[in-house]
Amino acid sequence: MKKILYVIIGISALYLILCFFGPSTIKVERSIDIKTSSAEDLQHKLADLKFFHDKWSPWTRRDPNMKTTYAGVCCEPGSSYSWESEKDSVGKGIMTFNKFNSDSVLMTLNFDNTGDTKVYYITKGNDKGMVSVTWGMVFDIGFLGRAPMLFMNMDKMIGPDYETGLANLKKVIESMPVETTANYEVKELSWDAKTFYGVKDKLSFEKLAAFFGTSYGKIGSALAKAKAQPIGMPKAIYFTFDEKTMVTDVAAVMEVANGTKLEGVEKFETPAGKVLLIEYFGAYDKSANAHYAMDAYMKEKGLTQSFVLEEYANDPMTEKDTAKWQTNIFYIVK
Repeated sequence: MKKILYVIIGISALYLILCFFGPSTIKVERSIDIKTSSAEDLQHKLADLKFFHDKWSPWTRRDPNMKTTYAGVCCEPGSSYSWESEKDSVGKGIMTFNKFNSDSVLMTLNFDNTGDTKVYYITKGNDKGMVSVTWGMVFDIGFLGRAPMLFMNMDKMIGPDYETGLANLKKVIESMPVETTANYEVKELSWDAKTFYGVKDKLSFEKLAAFFGTSYGKIGSALAKAKAQPIGMPKAIYFTFDEKTMVTDVAAVMEVANGTKLEGVEKFETPAGKVLLIEYFGAYDKSANAHYAMDAYMKEKGLTQSFVLEEYANDPMTEKDTAKWQTNIFYIVK
């Protein structure tokens, strides 16, 4: 009996010694170059978990009949994708989008209830129209789990799936039609001086929906108090937008008749002048190509913009079909 006890103690001691030498973290990464005109648009596709499952996941093809569930709003923090498969190579788990961070898309993966693992994408564009995409995963290994990692090659186990997935992504992205000015009608207009009231803030892209909801309510209260009527639908003035940090200096506004005075909200005025207009139809987070088309048009014409104004012509609470959402995109040019 003592011999058996000594053997158990010896094996346990050896295991603990191996744990001291085992890795505390393991990183798996793969990269690919993708031809695309917009690193920003590609980032949003990487954050779109349904796009991942439907279009380029290496595991979907192994079990197209797996059970899937989506929660939250696409590309907003906390949105998630869960799956369950009877196949061991697919298993079950949940992936959650956390945030955009400069040139990165950050997520969390919990596979088979083994705890949270960090997943990330890094995108780096160049002047040749290519974007390098790195897909990575970092495992934090608890002390008692480090010994087995000395004998397991996670890079060889997971790396090939990453290579397959990135190859699928490249094929899907590069087969998509390239948006150019030909896809949009740019109208050149002149407008009179205008007055707006609203709320201004500098915030990240994922916080815009909540900011607009709160701000338009505040503007509505100010209008009611002054017994004034707005002109047209809700609007937003974008003064700056940093694609690297995904932060914008923006004001949620409503237009009012010149001379109107409201309390509790900020006044904004635009001078009479020349504007460019694109009437965009589709989900708000898919409008990037319309802006790229506007940029291309301005370069062709040698124009520069002072700021951008968007008018939201539909109420998303009553119109559920995003294809019918109309956003009038105005560029106030110098």
